[in-house]
Amino acid sequence: MAIVPMKHIEIIAMQSDAKKVVDFLQRIGTVDVTERFKDDEDESVALISTQTSIAQFDKSLQTVKRAIELIEQYGNVKHSLLEGFMGRKELSAEEFAARTDCVEKTMRVAYEIEALDRKIASEKTVRIHTENRLDQILPWENLDVPMQFQGTAKAPCAVGQLPFTCDEAALKKLFDEKYVAYMASNAATRGEDFSPENISIPDFYVEIISVAREQTCLFIMAHKAFFDDIMYVFRNLGFVAPSDPTKHPPAYRIAKLRARIEESAQTILDCRDKMGTFSEELDNLYFLSDYMLMRKDKYEMLGQVLFSQKTFILDGFIAESDCEPLCKELEENFTLYVECRDPRDDEEVPIKFKNNAFAAPVEDIVEGYSAPSKNDLDPNPVMSFFYYLFFGMMLSDAGYGLLMIIGTLFILLKLKPEGATKQNMRKFLYCGISSTFWGFLFGSFFGNVVQAISTGFFDGSVSLKPIWFDPAQNPMFMLGVSLVLGFIHLMAGLALKFVNMWKHGDRIGACFDVGFWWVGFAGLILVIIPMLVKTSLPLAEIGKYVAIAGALGLVCTQGRKSPTIIGKIIGGLGSLYNVTGYFSDILSYSRLMALGLVTGIVGMVANTIGTIFLSGIGRLIIFIIVFVVLHTVNMGISALGAYVHGNRLEYVEFFGKFYEGGGTMFHPFKMNTKHYKYKEDK
Repeated sequence: MAIVPMKHIEIIAMQSDAKKVVDFLQRIGTVDVTERFKDDEDESVALISTQTSIAQFDKSLQTVKRAIELIEQYGNVKHSLLEGFMGRKELSAEEFAARTDCVEKTMRVAYEIEALDRKIASEKTVRIHTENRLDQILPWENLDVPMQFQGTAKAPCAVGQLPFTCDEAALKKLFDEKYVAYMASNAATRGEDFSPENISIPDFYVEIISVAREQTCLFIMAHKAFFDDIMYVFRNLGFVAPSDPTKHPPAYRIAKLRARIEESAQTILDCRDKMGTFSEELDNLYFLSDYMLMRKDKYEMLGQVLFSQKTFILDGFIAESDCEPLCKELEENFTLYVECRDPRDDEEVPIKFKNNAFAAPVEDIVEGYSAPSKNDLDPNPVMSFFYYLFFGMMLSDAGYGLLMIIGTLFILLKLKPEGATKQNMRKFLYCGISSTFWGFLFGSFFGNVVQAISTGFFDGSVSLKPIWFDPAQNPMFMLGVSLVLGFIHLMAGLALKFVNMWKHGDRIGACFDVGFWWVGFAGLILVIIPMLVKTSLPLAEIGKYVAIAGALGLVCTQGRKSPTIIGKIIGGLGSLYNVTGYFSDILSYSRLMALGLVTGIVGMVANTIGTIFLSGIGRLIIFIIVFVVLHTVNMGISALGAYVHGNRLEYVEFFGKFYEGGGTMFHPFKMNTKHYKYKEDK
């Protein structure tokens, strides 16, 4: 259970074998390929740009993924909720090669689906544009002459709309007022006397075609002698001609537009139906997406390799245990030169963990924080114990824990997940076991469901007693337990710091920087014990002197790296201030109590709500509904809180005591596929 020792590997092979060697390395998946930097003075080798090929493969990959989405959408392909937990299908090398021969045919299918998708998009655009044109002309549907019709030589006409709504009577009244005002203005311009009684309103024909959306559509016809004056008045009222007048009666164009909309809708429907018929190609498309992803990864790797006229040079890192078997297989199958050596001090070596089934599931938590540096220890073995312990204490319900155990075991045994999914299921399996353990210690099984059912439906004589204590009845003791566990957690972090410093030869620093803190804390513990437990031993007196000894040790040693006496004194005295940081860290573990209490209390409230309404079968129905809904919500929120705060306790309090981080994780060149894998893939 440690960080795996790594070796640097160099492979020099003929270009004629490049494809086979790269395929072999990708299938084995044990080498983290690093970029080989070219010597500026060496013109015999060069890096080859693969960005064009990568872009092409990425484009093809997106086409295939889009084709899969469309087939699944329009082919009514149903996916199980548990399908995402299932591992990849295995293919032998022969089966893989046979499917590879069909990728061009499958790619043509993807292109055909892409063409259908483009046609659908085009038809949607046409339909939107046609609907907009239809909306513009629909108000003129009842006009029985073309919109471009201009009347006869003696009776011209006009088609247009006013920017307001009105009926014929209101329009006639408004026109008369405006016409009289217009004639009065003309008379004033000519210097003539004006009398409204002498004004004759000309006769004309006006038909309101439609009134809607703050506009009135009109057809106007008048004798040519009065037409210009009449239209002048209407234009002053806001009359405008339509922007796209028809050569035929509007009903004719409306019929054509509606037919085009129906045609677009049918074309879209036909394209979608045709996409659905490709459902039998889904399996081939899944393989093609994996194949394109492999090719893309391959060309990204080739961009890090040096090529000469006849050879290529590949650099990388490999686990020490994998080095000899890989070299042997390479030399047996190819004509090449391969060398493994210890990494140099100036090389950034990737980190690979090797842990047992208990510690390995929390490796992603460490990776999410920061990969260890080359000077760090593997924190997973120690961290995993406390992580599971704290998660269970914060969830602290045996019922929820049993559900987690059953669910994760079903997925692990039945669906056989791989990789990160498998490790996450293992992690939550152990978290479920821990939650069940703490739940029985605290007497929480779906809150107090046993007592609630006994009281609500029977005589109330049955309840689940806590094996240890009930946190809701004794919260201060729960707080004390949380703080004690937090103190132990911090001391474990200091222990790792001590081991790491000792391992790297800084034994004096380990004793000074960690040992004196232990002495000081031991003294404080001896002082506190008599406050909690009656004893005749003078522990408090002894503890006082032990704590003083630890403090004096820190004062005398923590400024040792300063070049001046004053600096050494100030550094030593300043180190004592760190004790406030330790107390602050310990108080952070009060969240163990807070989240544990919330889970149990919310569960109790849910059970109480389910047993206070109605009676008999009615109460039972309500109880079942409330139980399922509220406990599902409570379990989800509490598990999320336990996960987040569990991570925080590791990241901030635990890692802060010893962990440096800043390294890079081991990412081997391998088949990062989603659906298929080689049978020998481990």
